[in-house]
Amino acid sequence: MKNKLIHLIGLCLILLAGTGCGAQTSVLPATVVPVRPTQAISLATNNASDQQISPTATEAKKQEAAAGCEDFLQFCVTATIQGTITTTATAGTNNSSGKNCTTWSAGGAARILELPMMLAVGPDKVTVALTRIGQYTGPGQYQLNAVSTQGFTDTFPAVEAAGQTYSNGEGSSAVVTIAADRSGSIQAVKLVQQASVQVTNPDPSARIDFSMQWTCRDIQ
Repeated sequence: MKNKLIHLIGLCLILLAGTGCGAQTSVLPATVVPVRPTQAISLATNNASDQQISPTATEAKKQEAAAGCEDFLQFCVTATIQGTITTTATAGTNNSSGKNCTTWSAGGAARILELPMMLAVGPDKVTVALTRIGQYTGPGQYQLNAVSTQGFTDTFPAVEAAGQTYSNGEGSSAVVTIAADRSGSIQAVKLVQQASVQVTNPDPSARIDFSMQWTCRDIQ
């Protein structure tokens, strides 16, 4: 019993010596809290949304200019063609009447409203011309009519692409929308192939659906 007591005292002395003067206290490792997969996804999503910044007006203008709509042009126009020909094109153009956007689209007594044009744009050389509303009275929707019993008749768009020309024909229809903010659109269906320099004998079965959208801004 005495020997066991002496042995126990000696073991205690050895342990005390290990933590004596000059000995460094051991540091416990930091506790690691595991993140569940759902938490990781949530954090990643929040970080991504924090980094998404809405484009400024300047950046929007740069994107518009890069698409072919320079700052010094009033209309930014995008035309889309589907059917016998399928293509799209974007370009800037000025108002043929020389008026600012507000005056151009303003309401009032019935008058002719010439719509934006496009001249040989893109790889298919898309050209859009001649479109007009014969009796425009202000923002709204207008069904184009090739024949009118009173006032001036409307004019369907003449669309040329890849050397082929299309316009009003049997079964064709077109609607023009002018918005209060001076933007607008044309939706035309079943435009018919016309005789042109490159097509002397139009294909009676050739048809395209045509749409065009534009924005208008006043320039200095």
